Amino acid sequence: MRWPLALLLIARAASASPDDLISRPLVLDEHQVAAQLVIETNLAPGGFARPFSFAPDLWIGITPRLTLGLVHSDPSVDRIAPGASICARRDDFLCDGVYRGGGLDGLYALVSGQFDLAAHARFLIRDLDPVKPALTLGAEARWHRGRIAITSDPYLQLGLGNNAQGNRAELWVPIVLAIQPTCRWVVEFHTGWNSDLAVATDGWHIPAALGVRAMATSHLELGGELGFTSILGPQNNPKQRVAFVTIGWR
Repeated sequence: MRWPLALLLIARAASASPDDLISRPLVLDEHQVAAQLVIETNLAPGGFARPFSFAPDLWIGITPRLTLGLVHSDPSVDRIAPGASICARRDDFLCDGVYRGGGLDGLYALVSGQFDLAAHARFLIRDLDPVKPALTLGAEARWHRGRIAITSDPYLQLGLGNNAQGNRAELWVPIVLAIQPTCRWVVEFHTGWNSDLAVATDGWHIPAALGVRAMATSHLELGGELGFTSILGPQNNPKQRVAFVTIGWR
């Protein structure tokens, strides 16, 4: 992106009227559509931009309470890692094929207001060689007040096949702290606690990432995020780093 265009989008976002980026309903309105393209790249030493991938996500409001989606990106499943979906540059371990798989995403609103709660389930194909189908069950919750919001989307992931090939049961407890310092700008800190259940006592890890989102227009949202896949934990590795660039539309 050329600097004049980038500066124009930033100026437009900063001068626009306030938008509820941190207090949007967890589900879409009926017939509302939201889509995003996430560009994911590895920043690890010795593996820069391998993998480098493009991951599209799409959600549709089916009813005022039910939202369904087709997801591919790592952020859509609360993961701070590279190599989702369509890999332009491959890696034998993180992304060994052009297309790695995707998933069906479902949210059903239970509570709305200053505290929001929605049941959250997904059916995922985590990899194609071998095929790793999985089901996730959980709930997304968010508390917001003024310019601050705290969101969590904990879920239990159950491998439905090829468990011995790494498709084991996992527990994910992501946490996001969001602060909206100015109109239509949001700064987010992502962290949480994640682990395979079989090695929960000595295999857990804590990721960390810092991101920014801004509304360029009433329909176009731009975002960027830098993070560590495993900054803390018994097997942490601060060299595992990732960057996301997101272009969203609704």
